[in-house]
Amino acid sequence: MRIAIPTNDRESLFARTGQAKEFAIYEIQNKSVLFIEFRENPHKHEDEKEDEHEHNHRDMVHALNDCDALVVKMAGKHLKVDFKAARKPLFKTQETQLLCVATTYAKRPEFHPEI
Repeated sequence: MRIAIPTNDRESLFARTGQAKEFAIYEIQNKSVLFIEFRENPHKHEDEKEDEHEHNHRDMVHALNDCDALVVKMAGKHLKVDFKAARKPLFKTQETQLLCVATTYAKRPEFHPEI
């Protein structure tokens, strides 16, 4: 299973998924974690005003098409709708460090509430 985690600094989870520069991609196998890559977020819109931004996340869904889930701190309604339509679950975490997020998810994904 592959998971994606939004980040801006390659060390910690970035809370605003749509504004994240990239995603850390991890492979989870038998409760072990393997870092795969950092992947650019094609959806990032840090300089746009809300009313100028077309609110869909299809580009992000497409960029993460090989991932089985997205692990986030929070998710807006548009992100939820687009990932649900793509049949890709969003999981919420309070962890902050990327490796800790991935390791915690690998050990006990059933305890991470799906958004």
